[in-house]
Amino acid sequence: MSWFQDPADAAPLVRDLVRDYCTVYLALLEQSNRLSRDRSLSYNVLHALMGEAMRKGVFWRLKDTAHHLFRRTLQPGDRIGDADNGEIEGAFVDWCVGFSFHECAKLREDAFQIQHYACRLLQLRRSGSLAWEMSSTLASMTDQTAESCRREMNRILHVLRSGMPFMIRYLAQAPENCCLARWLATDAERVKKAFGHLYPGLVRALYGDNPEHMFTMAASDLLDCGRIQAARDILKEARDDGRIDADGIALLFALERSPADGSVCPFTGRPGTLGKKHPAWQNAT
Repeated sequence: MSWFQDPADAAPLVRDLVRDYCTVYLALLEQSNRLSRDRSLSYNVLHALMGEAMRKGVFWRLKDTAHHLFRRTLQPGDRIGDADNGEIEGAFVDWCVGFSFHECAKLREDAFQIQHYACRLLQLRRSGSLAWEMSSTLASMTDQTAESCRREMNRILHVLRSGMPFMIRYLAQAPENCCLARWLATDAERVKKAFGHLYPGLVRALYGDNPEHMFTMAASDLLDCGRIQAARDILKEARDDGRIDADGIALLFALERSPADGSVCPFTGRPGTLGKKHPAWQNAT
C-alpha cells in the first residue's frame, strides 16, 4: 500500500476518485429508492457495481484508487493531519469508501437471498397446507433479510454522504487539476445530483471566488488531448452562459484566430502559468 499522495501529483487518479464516487453513490441511491418503493433490490446491478477480483466493477476500482492515494499503515505514535496537505481528509475518504465497499458486499448477498431464496421459499410454502405448516419456522427469514437490506443500505448511503465533506476539503488542494475540471464541466448534472446542497462548496473549494475558471481549466485539458474544436465549444458555451473568466476569454479569442485545420499546437499546463507562454496565448495579446 502506498503512502499518501499529494493531489497535485496524481491528477488523473483524483479525477477518477471523484467520478467513481459519484457513480457509486448515485447507483446505490437509485437502488435505495427501489427498495423503498418496491421492497426489492437488483442483484445484477449490485453485482455489476462490485464486480469480482478478475473483473472489477466501478466500486471495486474506487476502493483500489482510494487505497492507492491515501492508505498507509499507521504505527504507534504516528500523527497525520498536522500538515495542511489534505492527508487527514484523504484518510477519511479512504475509510468511507472501504467501509461502504465491504458493507455493499453484504448487501449484494442479501439481495441475492431475496431475489432467489425468498421467492423460492414463498413458492414452496404455497404448494400445500402441509408445506405451509412445515415451513412456519422459516417464514420470518424473508422479513429479516429485507430488514438487513434496509439497514445495510442506510449505513452505506450515510457513510458515503459523510465522506463528501472530507472529499471537498481534500480537493481544496487540487485547484490546478485540469482533467478533474474537464469532468466537472462536462458531467455537471451528475455531479450536482450526487453532491446535492454540497455542490457549491465543492466548486468553491476548487476555484474560490472564480468558479468560471473551471471551464478554462476544462478547455486546457481538452487542448492537452489535441481536441481543439472541443475546447472552443466548451469555452463558447461558457461565454454564452456568462460563465467564463478573463483567461477563458483570452484563450477562446486565441483559438478562434487559429487555423481551422488545428495546425496551432495546443498549449500544455495551467492557463495562469505555462499556457500563457504558448503562441496560442500570445496571439490573444
